[in-house]
Amino acid sequence: MTASLTVSLHDPHQPVPPSGWTEFIDAQRLIAAWSWSLVVAAAAGRVPVVAGTIHDGTGVVGLVTGRFIGPRVRRGARPVAGIVDIDSLTTSALPGIVLAAGADRAAQIEAVAAVRLALRREHGRRVRAIAFRQILEPALPTVLRWPAVVREGGSVTWFPNTFDSFDAYLASLKKKRRGDLRRIYSEVGNDTGLTVTSSLDGGPRPEITPADLCALTDSVVNRHHRTWWLRRRYLSPVMATALLAEPGTHLRAYRDGSGRLIAVHLVFDHHELPMSAIWGAYTVDEGGRRDLWYHSHAELTRWCVETGRQGFLGGQGSLVEKARLGQQVVRQWAVLIPQFR
Repeated sequence: MTASLTVSLHDPHQPVPPSGWTEFIDAQRLIAAWSWSLVVAAAAGRVPVVAGTIHDGTGVVGLVTGRFIGPRVRRGARPVAGIVDIDSLTTSALPGIVLAAGADRAAQIEAVAAVRLALRREHGRRVRAIAFRQILEPALPTVLRWPAVVREGGSVTWFPNTFDSFDAYLASLKKKRRGDLRRIYSEVGNDTGLTVTSSLDGGPRPEITPADLCALTDSVVNRHHRTWWLRRRYLSPVMATALLAEPGTHLRAYRDGSGRLIAVHLVFDHHELPMSAIWGAYTVDEGGRRDLWYHSHAELTRWCVETGRQGFLGGQGSLVEKARLGQQVVRQWAVLIPQFR
């Protein structure tokens, strides 16, 4: 890469990917969270979406996504003034900029500068600041070349696979957690009123409707949302439809004796580092089962170990429980850079 990176912003409502978008994903073997169909689904929401390709001359060497947050005169219109959040449109575990493998520090800094310039040209004074989110500690210097406000965001987790068997993984856990998992596996296996299906091990993809996925994730959001001043972020039917249609995902489904879906786990597949993306489940009072979250995450761990993957990303939330399952907590930062004219 040279020191002449540029950014082309695209209409996220167009169903056809911009030139070079899909080719870059395929060449870099990126996780399906970057799929253009998911960008289009995100653009159908309340907040305007930013999507661009990063160029070194005529070639695409990176992608950028985000949301333009601020007061608007109508739904979907660009804000009168506001902040552009540069982050992933589908997960809290990825930043909003991805460059080709091997990009050095200079290229990363140039990409940030190119994003700022492109937003200034497109929106002018409407963009008062740009917030770069999901920034890991090694990447902080790339966004701290300008005056900025830095705040630590929500941590994420990842499971580092250093095991040659699932039994070796279980042996690495504390005695109580190992005993709990064995009990959970026994309960799930002996529950004649529970059916578990998964595409992770080569089986057919479970048939799940967008309405089912939304209902299950809504249940999780409602029981874990504790900050009353923040809006609850529900999965939209449009995004649920796009996720279920995305070929780069796996599904694990739990159904009760009547065939009712009571829990689902959606995973973004990847040849090295897949991602636990969405978990939805009913409570026991709603007809669900206890401990299915632990069972599904243990099964994801088993799959990663047995297929030789490097591990998996776990996203934000449930940090204590994830740590008990051997996942490591990774801190993230948000960096707010004012846009000066």
